[in-house]
Amino acid sequence: MEKQLETKIKKTLENVKPWQRVPTSLDGVFLIKAPTRGDQDSIMVEINPLDEFGRPIKRRGIFLQHKIQLERFLEVMQESRLMDFLDTLDSMAGSSKNENVGTLEI
Repeated sequence: MEKQLETKIKKTLENVKPWQRVPTSLDGVFLIKAPTRGDQDSIMVEINPLDEFGRPIKRRGIFLQHKIQLERFLEVMQESRLMDFLDTLDSMAGSSKNENVGTLEI
């Protein structure tokens, strides 16, 4: 199966321009062909969930080149304090202060 997928990816990228977003069968997951480095193609996955109309919710999503990157993002996203932090930000929506920015202890 891995070889089949590798062949499909290579074939798909033959006619793709650098930074072009190629949809996959996984909603919110895109294949990206980055500019070539030396003689090797650079391939990334963009994770960008879709809205109710099937469009990506952000202009640019999270770009990943290696599995470990996804694992690290998932660790951060599963932190319970992150959800509390975002809940607080949601409740504060609309307020903006232009103060010196330092590290915020969460």
